[in-house]
Amino acid sequence: MASQTITGTLAQWQRWTGLKFPASGRYAIPGALAPLEIDLAADLGICLEPNLWMEHPL
Repeated sequence: MASQTITGTLAQWQRWTGLKFPASGRYAIPGALAPLEIDLAADLGICLEPNLWMEHPL
């Protein structure tokens, strides 16, 4: 289950990350919890950030 879905065009993802995406596929983004999925044909990048649950002792 995703807690946050971030979508953008290829140009937006390049501007946000400072990275280049020469091919469709999965890319590791510094600081992201999940890989970025790039689809060049659709000019789309999607990052689905997962829900994280932590249990802390009281």
